[in-house]
Formats: sequence, structure tokens, C-alpha cells
Amino acid sequence: MAGIQVSALDHVHLYGADPQAAAGWYNRVLGLVVHPSSSLRDPARSVYLATPRGQYCATFFKGVPPSDGDHTTAFRVSGSVFAAFGDGLPDGDILGRSGAPLRRDEADDHGPAWSYYFQDPDGNHLEITTYDHERVRKWFAA
Repeated sequence: MAGIQVSALDHVHLYGADPQAAAGWYNRVLGLVVHPSSSLRDPARSVYLATPRGQYCATFFKGVPPSDGDHTTAFRVSGSVFAAFGDGLPDGDILGRSGAPLRRDEADDHGPAWSYYFQDPDGNHLEITTYDHERVRKWFAA
């Protein structure tokens, strides 16, 4: 079989106790909205999440997040959005992987990219990442 070429991340599966409550958290923290096609499903069991432009990117299911291995979901953002997110930290609604509120200085510099790693209220591992490295470097220096 010949290899395929993936054009972009389509969507991820996330898990937790209450899909509707999760949709509210993802809206407050990442600006995601409930996709209209969610009405085709039982909202107590799952909800589709999308960007404000309507691009479907995640399904949140009622259930327990997998515990075997690293199940991080990364969302790409611009450098200015990354800096604005960091300027809003710490925020008691955004917990780092340790369970403590994520702090501005906890961004990871990966060379070509910067990332913040955190978790949603159900323990799903999340990341926002930007490839606008120079802009974020200057933001940290300011």
C-alpha cells in the first residue's frame, strides 16, 4: 500500500463526565463552539466542537479519558493569540499538567514552536502551540 498525505488534523476525541459542561469550558478557554451538527446526536452522550468559523475539530464524549500513554490534543494558534492566552494566566479554570493553575512562565520553547500544556476539567491533556516563534520570544522578553 502506498503512503497517504495528510492535509491537516481533522478532529480529536475527548472524554469526560458531562459533554455540555465540557463544551462550556472549551468555549471559555479556547473559543470553541458547539457545531450545529451536534443536534444529530444525544447531547448528554456527545457534542461536536468547532472553531468560531465552523471548522469541526473535536468530539467530546461522555466517558473516561484513556490513561495509557500520552493522549495530548494540540490546537494551533497565532503568536498574538498565544501571547493573549499567556497574559491571562494564571487562571483557576486552566490547570497545568500538575493540577495547579497554569502560569505564564510555563510555556515550552521547542525551537520552531512554543507550547502551553494543560488539562481540561476531565483530565484530557491539551496543548496550544504557535509557530510564530519570534513574536512569542519578544513577548516573553517584554
